[in-house]
Amino acid sequence: MRAFAANGQAWRVVRVPVGDPRLVDRTGATRLATTDPVTRTVCLRCDVEPPLLDQVALHEAAHVVTVGMLPQLHAMVPYESRVPVEEWAARAMELHGLEAVDVASRMLGRPVCVRGICGGQPRQD
Repeated sequence: MRAFAANGQAWRVVRVPVGDPRLVDRTGATRLATTDPVTRTVCLRCDVEPPLLDQVALHEAAHVVTVGMLPQLHAMVPYESRVPVEEWAARAMELHGLEAVDVASRMLGRPVCVRGICGGQPRQD
């Protein structure tokens, strides 16, 4: 088990075996990972390795950082659309978040820092 802080709260990440019931999401589908905002736990399937593990972790991190935004997000969509919209938002962050950091770093010619979090290495294109 590994602990980390996000949104001013303590979270934990656990690697769980294939078939663990914590890998079943709210729709009943079995996933490679799940995030539970109530217990503040991210469960990652133990047999997932890089580079897929990195992508899965980034997707779950997107769920973690959006927990505080869920009430506003839910207010904008019908009830039955909440889960698909949450997944869309996490997938968009997963696919485009690092790209946005990279682009901003290249725009400035240095790693970007926002609210004390720094990332990105400017590339020579």
